Formats: sequence, C-alpha cells, structure tokens
Amino acid sequence: MKGPWALGLQIAVSAVLLLLLARQVHVSEIVEALSHLRPITVLGALALTLVSYLGRAQRWAGLLARSGVRLALAPAWALTLLGVGYGLVTPGKVGEFARVLHLGVPRAQALASVIWDRVTDVLLLEALAIPAFLLVPAWRGPVMWLFLAVVAATLVGVAVLESRGLQSALARLLPFAAGPIGRWQDASTGTFMSGAFRTGLAGGAFYYVLNFASALLLVRDLAPGAPLTLALGFPIIPLLGNLPIAFSGFGLREQVSATLFSHLGTAAAAGPAFSLAWFTVATLLPGLLGILLGATPWVRHAARAPGAAR
Repeated sequence: MKGPWALGLQIAVSAVLLLLLARQVHVSEIVEALSHLRPITVLGALALTLVSYLGRAQRWAGLLARSGVRLALAPAWALTLLGVGYGLVTPGKVGEFARVLHLGVPRAQALASVIWDRVTDVLLLEALAIPAFLLVPAWRGPVMWLFLAVVAATLVGVAVLESRGLQSALARLLPFAAGPIGRWQDASTGTFMSGAFRTGLAGGAFYYVLNFASALLLVRDLAPGAPLTLALGFPIIPLLGNLPIAFSGFGLREQVSATLFSHLGTAAAAGPAFSLAWFTVATLLPGLLGILLGATPWVRHAARAPGAAR
C-alpha cells in the first residue's frame, strides 16, 4: 500500500498547491496571459527544445558506453524523449528510468546510466542556479533555503552512489540489499570521475543553453517588460518544481515560478502562465513525441541492435 498512499499524497499536495495559487491569481488572468503567446513563438521554442535533447541523448549514450552498451545518437534521442513521456505520468518522473527496458540488455547493466544521467542533470541545475541567489537579493528567502536543502541532499546522494566504503557499510547494515549494492558497485563505481561523466556535463550544458533560449522566447511574449535577470531563475524552476512532493511537479512548479516572477515585479499571472507554457514545450510535447516514436519499428530495432559486451 505504500505506493498508492504515496501517489495519493502527491496528488493531494498538487491539488492544495493549485488551490492556493488560484486564490492568489485568477485562472482567467492566467488564460489571458497565455493568449499572448504567438504560434510562431511556440514553434520556435519547441524546435529549440527538440534540438536540445540531442545533448541529453549524447550524455546518456556516453554513460551507457561505460556499461558496454552501444547506442547510436538517433535512437538515444528517441528513447530519451520516450523516457520523458513515461515521466509525465509517474511521481517524481521516475518513469524516465523505464527507457532502459527498451534496450534489449539486462536491466542491471543499463540502470546505472539513467541514474547518473539524472544526477548529472540535478548537479548542472544546482550549479546554474547559484548566480540567481548571488545576484538577485529578492530570491534569498524560502526559495533559497529549499535550494540549499536540495544541494545538501544531492551531495549526500552522490557520496553514497560513488563511495565503495559507504556502500559496503550499507550492505552490512541492510544484508537483504547486499546483492543489489554489489551489482551497483560493478556497474557504477568510478562514474563520477570518468571521461563519460565530464563529456556528459558538456551535453547537459548544450541541453540547457537551448532549453533556456526557448524559455526566453516564451517570456518575451508572456511578460515583455520582464528584466533579463529573470533568466537567472530558469534553473530554479525545474530544480525545485520537480521535487517528488507533488505529482509530476504540478502546482509546485507553478508556485515556484509565481514566486520568482512576482519578486521581480512582473504581473502575478505571468509566472504560472510561463510555467505551464514551458512545461508544455519542454516536457509535454517532447514526451508525447517520444511515446509516438517508441512505438515505431525504427526505434525498437535500433535500440536492440547494439551489443552488451563487457
């Protein structure tokens, strides 16, 4: 029952956050703000986003190669989008891990790649968010303290994922987990200092440069008078908005956006409108495309063709 209870709690949190947001900003105002989006802007933002996912695909393919799995860039791109599609309907986007099921290799062999892929993403967002708190005093409040808590948790997580000593201690403390921990050590240890990890940082940077460029296009239509410093807050929105306390980030992401936008003097409805528009362009539409591509023989055959030699 733990799973259903956790899911129900996340849905309840999303509902409460959305209700609180509706008390602050009328839904009609958000709809009015969204009506300012031009189709050419949405298409341009979507095009930038789809190209940006090549960076994430390259990063994942490099991490897979450390496990002996060879995957070309094109199917890696399609499966990355498919993972985004799975993440749309799962708490905390854990569905993104399901893309390994399409590789045709033992699950344990590829699982480390998606975990480190996600960790790299979080580390990049945390690094990119630092200038926001250094340069924008208005954001040094609850949002900053939540950010610092996430950073601390990430550092602990990386230490556990990478340290053989900590993993051995966990295996002694939890004997039933000794087997999985041993398999993790075989597949993962050394990733953090590897060339694949460093190359993956470059792929992630490529992804976020284009992704944030698409976000700027949306802001130009939704809040034309917004200061350019608002772009410093872009990393904070996905980092805090996707914490696994709300279902797929709904409500939490809009609250974070509303806080960042309002502290810089923009219209109250601009933040939630931007959050919804950016989610649609950066996550929803690419995820739906990934689900469509995942059903094609091209992706299935391309994903199963690589070998898994160790």
